[in-house]
Amino acid sequence: MFTTKKQTTPIRFLVILILSTAFFAGCSRSATPETKPPEVPQVGVIDIDKAVNAHPKYQEWQKLKQQAATLRQQLSGQVNQARNATEAPVMDLQGSVADGLQTAAAQEFNAKMAAKQQELQAKLAQKADKVHGELSVKLQAYAQELDKEYQPQIFNQQLKLQTVRLDEKQAAEAKKILDALKAEQAKKLAAKEKELSQSLDALLAPEKAAIEQELAAYAQQVNAELNAKILAQTATLSAPIAQAITPPDGAAANKQLEQQLGMKQQEINVLEETILNDIRDKAAKVAIERRLDTILTGYQVNVKAVDITNAVIAAFKK
Repeated sequence: MFTTKKQTTPIRFLVILILSTAFFAGCSRSATPETKPPEVPQVGVIDIDKAVNAHPKYQEWQKLKQQAATLRQQLSGQVNQARNATEAPVMDLQGSVADGLQTAAAQEFNAKMAAKQQELQAKLAQKADKVHGELSVKLQAYAQELDKEYQPQIFNQQLKLQTVRLDEKQAAEAKKILDALKAEQAKKLAAKEKELSQSLDALLAPEKAAIEQELAAYAQQVNAELNAKILAQTATLSAPIAQAITPPDGAAANKQLEQQLGMKQQEINVLEETILNDIRDKAAKVAIERRLDTILTGYQVNVKAVDITNAVIAAFKK
């Protein structure tokens, strides 16, 4: 039977065969000298590709391969089309859902931050009222001290203007002193009030810094919670959306094409085996007719060989 072999194997077989022949020939000469040289094994070669191309069923085999390639393209195109048809709506719908979730999350974030800010501002206002009350007591005490210092002087000038007969110049001088005393008292009281106001800001500064830090930390916490909530909701909604949009008959159509492709591949395999078996049979008959010991495939063999390719092709037409 014809078999396809690598070139190294037939050459090795041929060398062994020649050595064996020479060995037996040498033994024969030691017993009875022979004048006839030993027979050299006859080797044939065949171009498988050429033989396959010339086979009567070659065109049928090519047609089956083309049909299989068409089925593969249809299957690939249908899969891509189904993917494109479903991915775009799914992405659009998921994008709309994501936008809605983001909007709701932003509203919830703003509401929570406004409530937290109102809570912290109330605490700050309570602290400010307490400190302001304490400073007001200090301001009132200072105002009373100023009254004790300036009221007698002011009273004397007022009494002088009301009871003592003063000429115009003296009256103007007394009025000037009275105004200066009142202005000096008012200026000292305003300076004290400004000092206490600055003290209020200084006393509330640590409280304001603590509130700002607390508000920033709360914002990070709320933002992380809302992001986790959005991810969970997106994952929950994505699967039903994809299932709802995926065409129900896509899988069935793909399965049908896969079955057709599998059957077509079986036909190709059977026909390939038929062609190769026919080539083997024809090559074996030619080898017998021409008394060849070995049939090799290919031409890169460093031996004298008989090309039986055309003989095998001719046998196809009989």
